[in-house]
Amino acid sequence: MMNQNQAKRLLDRVLVLAKSGKSEAIASLRNTRGGNSRFAVNEITSSSEVETLSLSVTVKIGKRAATATTNQLDDRSIDDVVSRAQRMAKLSPENPESMPPLGKQKYIAVPRASDPATVNATPELRAKAAGAAIAAAKGAKVTIAGFYEHGTHVSALASTGGLHAFHAWTSVDLSCSARTPDGTGSGWAGATSNRVGDLDAAALAKTAVDKATQSAKPRRLEPGKYTVVLEPNAVAGLLDSFTGNLGARRADEGRSFFTKAGGGTKIGQKLFPDIITLRSDPADAGLASAPFDGEGFPRAPTKWLDKGTLTGLTYSRYWAQKQGKQPTGNPDGWILEGGTATREQLIKDVKRGVLITRFWYIRQLDPQTILLTGLTRDGTFLIENGAIAGPVNNFRFNESPVQMLARCDALTATVLTEGARVPALRTHEFNLASVSEAV
Repeated sequence: MMNQNQAKRLLDRVLVLAKSGKSEAIASLRNTRGGNSRFAVNEITSSSEVETLSLSVTVKIGKRAATATTNQLDDRSIDDVVSRAQRMAKLSPENPESMPPLGKQKYIAVPRASDPATVNATPELRAKAAGAAIAAAKGAKVTIAGFYEHGTHVSALASTGGLHAFHAWTSVDLSCSARTPDGTGSGWAGATSNRVGDLDAAALAKTAVDKATQSAKPRRLEPGKYTVVLEPNAVAGLLDSFTGNLGARRADEGRSFFTKAGGGTKIGQKLFPDIITLRSDPADAGLASAPFDGEGFPRAPTKWLDKGTLTGLTYSRYWAQKQGKQPTGNPDGWILEGGTATREQLIKDVKRGVLITRFWYIRQLDPQTILLTGLTRDGTFLIENGAIAGPVNNFRFNESPVQMLARCDALTATVLTEGARVPALRTHEFNLASVSEAV
C-alpha cells in the first residue's frame, strides 16, 4: 500500500509535469487492497485477493478542463496520463462554473480509521465467517448465500495550488440471505464497520435464518397505507435519497423539496418532529468516510436537521461563491440520531401495521417531493395488537423519506448499517401501493 510520503512524491511528479505545460492541475491517487469470499447454496464458491490502483489527473486551462486516468505508475505512463489530460483540456469547451484547484487546507483527524486486524485479515478469517453462516443455515435446514469483503484504502490528493491531502482507512462488510427449501421464506442480515472484530458472522446468519423461517408461507395482505416499523437497513435505504437531495442549488432554483414557497430555501423552518436530528461526521471511523471530499475540500461535523428544523443545505464552491455563502463540500458520514425505544416497544404500540426488514431496487419518481418507489424484501410481517402476527406478501411502495420522517413518532438507538448510523423507527400512513409476488 502507498504510504503518505510515497503518495506525495508521486503526485508532486505529476504536478511538475502539469506545470511544465503551463496548466493548473489536481491529481488524485486511490489504492485499495483487500479480499472477498462468496458463499452460496451452503458452500464457499469463491475467494479472491484484490488490489486496485488509480491515478487521475485533471488539467485546467482557463475555464477548460479534462481528466485522464491510469492504473500504471511507471514514468512513461505518468508522462502519458498528464499529456492526455492536457491535450483533451485544450479541446474541451469552456465551463463557466469551473473553479481553480484548491490550495493548502486543514483537515480534522479521524482516530482509529485504520484497524490493524482488518489490514491483516486473511482468507482463513473469511472462511471461518462463511463457515459459521453455513453452519447456522444447515442447522435450520435452509440455504444461505453471502458476501464477505474487507479492504485497506488510501486516498491522496494534490494540486498546483498547494493542496496535499492523505487519508488511510479500513472497511469490512458482511451480508447474507437465507431461503427456505420451499422458496416461500427469505431473510437477510448485514453489517459493516472499519473493524473485522465488530462483525459476528454467526449472529448475522442467525438473524437471516430466523427471518427466512419466520417469513415462510406468507398470508396475503391488501395494499394500502399502514403504520410501519422500519428496521435500520430499510431506514438507511430511504435516508440515502433524502441526504442526496440536500443541495442548496436545486433549492435556490426552485427544483427541490427544500425550496420555500415564494422563493429561497426552507433553512430555519421546522419540518419534522423534535425527535428528528440528522448530522454528518467524517470523524466517525466506523462509517469509513474521509476528512475531505473528491476535490480536497475539508469535511466537518455538521447538523443538517436539529430537532426537526432544517439548519443547513450543501453548497459547492461555485454555488457558495455565487450566493455569498460558505461552501460545505460534499458531506459524508451520515447519522440519524436515535431514541430510547426498543424494537419490541415500537411494535407493542401498533394496533395494525407492517414490520419491514429492508427495501430493494429503490428509484426516485419525483425530485421535488423526493417520492421514491421500490420493493420490500427478505422478511415482511403483519403486526396486530402489538405483536407479530405472521408473514405477509411483499409490496411495492410509493413513499418519500420526507413523509417517513414527518410521521415518525419513535426511534430505537442507532446502529451502524450500510453507509450510515441509523435507528429502527415507527412511522405512519406509509404507502404500500401494490402487492409484489417476489419473495
